[in-house]
Formats: sequence, C-alpha cells, structure tokens
Amino acid sequence: MSLPPVSNTTDQPQYKPPSAILIIGAGVFGLSTAVAILSSSLYAQTHLTIVDPDLPDLEQVQNDGILQYKPSAHTASIDSSRIIRPDYANPAYSKLATEAQEAWRSGYGGEGVYHESGLAVVAGRKGSKYVEAACRNVQDPWRKTEDRLEEPTHVERLNSPQDIRAILGLPPNHSPRLGQPESEQLGRTGYINRSSGWANAEGAMRIEMRRILEHRQDPARLILRRANVDHFLFSRADNESKPSVSGVYLTDSSCLKADLIILATGAWTPSLLDLTGRVQSTAQCLAYLPLTKSEADSLSGMPVLLNLSTGYFVIPPALNTASPSASPTLCSSTSTHEEEAYTHHLKVACHCHGYLSPTPITVANHSSTIHLCPSLPSSSPVPPPALNGLRDFLSSIFPSSSPLYSRPFSSSRLCHYTDTPTGDFLITYHPEYENLFLCTGGSGHGFKFLPVLGREVLKILERRGGEWQRLWGWKDQQVGEWKGDGSRGGERGELLENAMKEGGEREKRSKL
Repeated sequence: MSLPPVSNTTDQPQYKPPSAILIIGAGVFGLSTAVAILSSSLYAQTHLTIVDPDLPDLEQVQNDGILQYKPSAHTASIDSSRIIRPDYANPAYSKLATEAQEAWRSGYGGEGVYHESGLAVVAGRKGSKYVEAACRNVQDPWRKTEDRLEEPTHVERLNSPQDIRAILGLPPNHSPRLGQPESEQLGRTGYINRSSGWANAEGAMRIEMRRILEHRQDPARLILRRANVDHFLFSRADNESKPSVSGVYLTDSSCLKADLIILATGAWTPSLLDLTGRVQSTAQCLAYLPLTKSEADSLSGMPVLLNLSTGYFVIPPALNTASPSASPTLCSSTSTHEEEAYTHHLKVACHCHGYLSPTPITVANHSSTIHLCPSLPSSSPVPPPALNGLRDFLSSIFPSSSPLYSRPFSSSRLCHYTDTPTGDFLITYHPEYENLFLCTGGSGHGFKFLPVLGREVLKILERRGGEWQRLWGWKDQQVGEWKGDGSRGGERGELLENAMKEGGEREKRSKL
C-alpha cells in the first residue's frame, strides 16, 4: 500500500508553504489532499487541521482500532462500491485514471478492496459518442505500448443487446416488463473492458484515514476537529487588494484560523460560498437488492454494467463483502422451500443528471449577507418514481421467473454529487479571496482518483499544475443548461420535491 510519489518542490522558491493549513471536509478531496500534505517533506513544518463532523473519535480508534471507524456518511464516496475505470472520452482523464488504477491493483485501498470484475459500457440511441471515444482511449495506450495493430484482448466490442446479455451471463431472449424496448434499458451497443472494475469505497476511505492517523502522535503537525463549519472569517489588511479568508467560525461559535483554507466540502460547498453557475448539488438514487449466498455465487462473475444513455448501472456482489444491512434476514428458497439467509447484495443505481433541491439560504461574504437558492443535499428518501426506475432496469436483466425480478430492495438512499457545468473538477484558488483554495466539483467521478488526486491538488496549490490547472480552474458562470461531460443519462432539471409529490399522488390513486 505504498503511496504514490509526491514531488518535492524545494527547487521552486517562489512557492512558500503556509505555516498553517485548514482543510474543511473529510471526503475523497479532503483526505487525499491531507495525505499528500502529510507525505511531503515540503510541508514538514506546516500545521494541518482537518475539520469535519464525522471525523473519528481518537480515543475510540485507540481502543477499538481503525476498522471500527465509520467514515463520513455525508460524503459521496462512502458506499459499498464505486466504479474504478479509465474509460473516459477525455484522454487526459483516461490517462490519470489508468495511473490511479495501477495503484488500486497494487493494494492502495487495502486487501480485498479492489475487484477487477470488468466493466461493460453500453448505450442506446443516446450516449454512443462517449462510448466510442472511451473505447478508443482504453485501446490506444495498449496499442502504443505493445506496438500492435490488432484489437487488445481485454476490450471486446458489443454489437447488439444479445452480445450484452451474453457477457452478463444472461439468457439470450428476454422481454422486460416495461413497454420500452430492451435495447434502451439494457443498451444497444458498447464494449466490455475486462481490466476495469470497482472498489469498496468505505473500506478504502477507512485506509485513507489510517494514513492520516499515522501522524496523530505529533499534535503540532496534525489536529482533527469534529465540528460543523458555519461561515468564513474574512479580513482585509490596508495593503491588500482583495479580502482574505483567514479562518472559519464553527456552529458552536468557536473560530479556527489558518494561513490557507482548503474548501473540500463536496455537495455542501454552495452552502458556504456563492458558486452560482459553477457548482450545484444533485441527488442520485441507489438501492440494494438482497442476495443469498448461492445467488451471490452465481452473480459474482458478472461485470459492472453501465448504460450511459439512461445512467443506470449495476455492480456485482463480492463474495468477501457482506451486505450493508444491519443484520442478515431470511428468505424462502424457491427451489428447496428452506429458509436461507440474505448475506450479500446487488447494488443498482443511476449515474444521471440527478434531482435538484433548491434551498433558500443566506451566505455571508466579506461585506454583507446575500440571499441564495442553490441546490443542496436533502435528507429525503429516494422518490418512488426513482425506485420504480431502478426496478425496471433490473427487470431488463432478470427474467420474470427469477426470484430477483420482484424482490424488494433491502435499503435505498440518495447519493449527492457536486456537479460542475462541464463535469470537470473545481480545484483552484478563489479569484476574489486571498488564502481560499477550492477543492470540489467531483461530478460523480472523483473517487477512482483517490490514490493520485492529492498529488495533483498539491501541484495546483503550488501553481505548477499544468494541464489540470487549466482544466480544473476557475471558469465563467454557466447560465442555462449544463451539458456535463457526456457521460450522464436521464432527464435534466428534475426537482426532488416534485418527484416526491408524484410518488405520493401515485400511491393515493392506487388506494382508490
């Protein structure tokens, strides 16, 4: 589990490391940046504070060990599984993801965390351009490295719904229960990259925290503060051309100060800073289908399936990963009529444009309080129409004779993305405030970069970020429809509140 290299920049005297850095947020962006700072000799004299309401209780960690630590439930990165893929239409992302994947293969996230199940990337009528570009980007490096002209063996074209069903190990003929054609639910064409897979996100984040806790014996170097941030502390010296962010006030009214503030608060970022037209929170839906041990055995060899036209995807069970349910439940076996425990799960979710949840708030800036209505995370359950969509997607995979066809989900929840107009991260100094560095905008695809993200963040922080400094930099406000990077399916601009009302109305009508 060796860390990726963090280059020493002592040969660039123009950058002077801050004496004190405050990182707000303990998700992928916050923790990977913290690990990079603590691993670099350039920051050996830098005092680092991390603030997040779900940081570990150090006394509990001391007594029970890091395995008992439950990472922040509020971050988009905490879940049973996240897709690990270099399958991008943008070659730059594909290259960086390939480097990150090598670290996953080498055990970066811990033993048994990474699973190279393969990934089938498919599309219906929409999304095929992204699929074609992504396929080229996972094929070209192989050709260049091996100096070959033939197709790489780990990538296989899927030219029909039957090809897609075949690589999933499913019957060739199947009629989904919806009127929608199977080719749109399951995909018309695509490819399978057998060198992609998925990782246990919660397990990997627990190991990331372990790397940070290795430095906890030095209180002058590292402080973890379990708290919520309320607003920024602004200051402005007579000789400064623009105001500075010199600290934060916590919800208990206490204040933390630092020379540099790194804002890595994910989907909650618009609640602290006006990022209208640049960052918004969207809610994605996911659910777990409980499986028996025998069912998990039969499905464990299937690849991840990602339909870029609809956004729906399914991740196979891992035989060494227990169900996220609190405790095993019992089911009646259809073949033996004996009770068999649900011990595993199949994850089904949607990587789409997501639901918006506009929320009226007030945000303090350096001179006044402004009224905003950004889309922010919601504590709402998954709307019934979204659950129906997940169920319909599964019906395109499993035949009606299968007990999985109509089995109830064991749990479901909303996953909150931090979207940007182009799907690129937002990692840059804020142009209007001194000492404020933004590290957000994961747009639903940041987790896979965990092993290398912190390194790239430091390059931008030290103003030597190259291509990423441009791609992840500050951009003009985007008015109107956000196009994203082309990898998201489904409808745009749907409101979470309306979806919940629609589900309630349907339930009322069903009882009449």
